[in-house]
Amino acid sequence: TEEQRQQIYDVVLRETMRLSRLVNDMLELSRLQGGTASLSRSVFAPLPLFNLIHETYSAYAEDYQQTFVYDVPEDLPSVWGNPDRTQQVLIVLLDNAFKYTPEGGVVTLSACAEGDVVRVRVRDTGVGIPAADLPHVFDRFYKTDRSRSMDKTGAGLGLYIVKNIINLHGGEISVRSGGGETEFEFTLPLAPEQNRQNN
Repeated sequence: TEEQRQQIYDVVLRETMRLSRLVNDMLELSRLQGGTASLSRSVFAPLPLFNLIHETYSAYAEDYQQTFVYDVPEDLPSVWGNPDRTQQVLIVLLDNAFKYTPEGGVVTLSACAEGDVVRVRVRDTGVGIPAADLPHVFDRFYKTDRSRSMDKTGAGLGLYIVKNIINLHGGEISVRSGGGETEFEFTLPLAPEQNRQNN
């Protein structure tokens, strides 16, 4: 029937996307282990990227009956980094946040300029990360209890790759979880003042 065909199509599409992500993660891991991972950086305005992410995940939140809070100022200054890699970081963090947040939950993306960096936070009201797992979430192949129980498809590489991307930017990333919230925070260096003004 048409309904059965659609169900089969959905399964094939979902599994194809999962395998594609896994292959890309393994290629990225190979570059990181071989010391060949590099990052081309330039001055770019992050606001259009954040707005695109907002548009994409607002639709996702609506479909899954979640709330997506977006708190990014219009005057966010330019940064020194790689927009594609920054987008990759945001996608991994937001995918995880929505994945582990139940219906009726809230995911928040916020950013602000602070000192010589832009500070970005992704917060969710999901299942949380056990305290014993927090020191290891950025380890290669590490999967917390919540991943084993809710997501059988991941390889435990997403956050490891995210940490390396932020490190290549010269930024920092951290995580905290407790009180019904989990928050990932990372920084991107501001562009030099002259380049910021020109941009």
